Amino acid sequence: MILDGWPAQDATFVRYGLRRLLYRLPFDLVATSFGCAGIWLAMTNGGLPVIGWMTVALLLGVGVVGVVQIAFRWRARRWVTAFDATGFWWMRGKEAAVIRWDSLAGVGIYWARGRNTRIHSVELCPSHEIDGDDPLLRQFVRDTDPLRPGLPRLRYRIDVGDSHAAYEKALRQWAPPGLWFGRKEQPLSYAGSPDHTGHRERTAEGTDTRAAEGTHAVTRETRAALVFDAVVIDEKVVVSRSIVLQRRRLGVALVMALLCTWAVRALRPWQGNDTGAFVRQGLAVAVTLLTAWALALLARSAWGDWDRRIVMDSAGVHVTRRGQAATVPWDSLAGAGIYASPGLHTLELCPKGEIDRDDPLLWPYVRDDEPLRPGLPRVRYRMAVWPGPSRHAVAEACRTWAPELWFGGRRMPDGYEGKADRKGHLRRIRGAGLTPRR
Repeated sequence: MILDGWPAQDATFVRYGLRRLLYRLPFDLVATSFGCAGIWLAMTNGGLPVIGWMTVALLLGVGVVGVVQIAFRWRARRWVTAFDATGFWWMRGKEAAVIRWDSLAGVGIYWARGRNTRIHSVELCPSHEIDGDDPLLRQFVRDTDPLRPGLPRLRYRIDVGDSHAAYEKALRQWAPPGLWFGRKEQPLSYAGSPDHTGHRERTAEGTDTRAAEGTHAVTRETRAALVFDAVVIDEKVVVSRSIVLQRRRLGVALVMALLCTWAVRALRPWQGNDTGAFVRQGLAVAVTLLTAWALALLARSAWGDWDRRIVMDSAGVHVTRRGQAATVPWDSLAGAGIYASPGLHTLELCPKGEIDRDDPLLWPYVRDDEPLRPGLPRVRYRMAVWPGPSRHAVAEACRTWAPELWFGGRRMPDGYEGKADRKGHLRRIRGAGLTPRR
């Protein structure tokens, strides 16, 4: 890395910050317009009822989010990336940093397909350990499984949104041929987030991070470990009960319906042809449509989990739904453990070999993720543990019935749980002439 240089004159420049600003600007302007509508309602209607002021507060909150997002991206509009014969450059105003090609073991682009979107990121994989607390580059550092044995876990990951074509063209032009590994599809949860907490802890210690890389690696691993209480278990342990989720979804749906009703009532009267009536009608329609869309998503999720139950015993993990049952035996697994992020715990079941991605009961739990260790397949089962406190009983059950499989618990970044490959599942079973089961 160089902090006192600058890209060559023939370098390829990509305006990173400006692209992100323009891409998100329409959404942020819509959010800001909601806030302007809230201000207008408050100024033109002095005698609003309580529900009217609640609506104004909600609109103002959305508007504040939009303004903050625009301000943040506007400040970052001058962030620029560049590619030349030296390496990949990151420039923030008059500051610049470079990741040299000769310090890397691989470069490419990762991408993931969401339900309605796609995400792309530039992957710069070093050939040796890197500084996770660099002032300019630390926001791109991720701790994840290496591409191949022998490489460090830390790498640089730059989210490029839908601008991947410009970055791919630049990488193909400037990166040495032996480094480029192409475009690789990943699970939706792969992106991760910067280790802000770890950075604050390390910089607060006032130590030289480069001289203490080993200590910091141990600190990261220690912080990532989960501790489970020793509990007494029965012959069967419940991993997940859909009734818990249904109650939560029902509560959320009721609150959303009440808020929508209050908001629409607060916007009345909207009769007439003046500007005020037009604005109120538009806001009422927008709030109603958004609420209906959210309620439809909740109803779809509730239908998918209806009457679903997951239990484990000495034979394995059993999934039952509407009179049907499927089992994942312990002897078919090569590893079992628990992953966690704030508000979520999942049971990870890693098979010895390939599994059926389209099993009628088990396909919603199939995830394609980086293997925990060499020799394990990428595809695994990931089952949410509900309610959360039952994770202690689930961990004790794994230690009791399959001690040789237990790899413990690990903390993961938000969003690691991913989503089931619904589109792929439907495509495969329809191609096989089968009828999808709901």
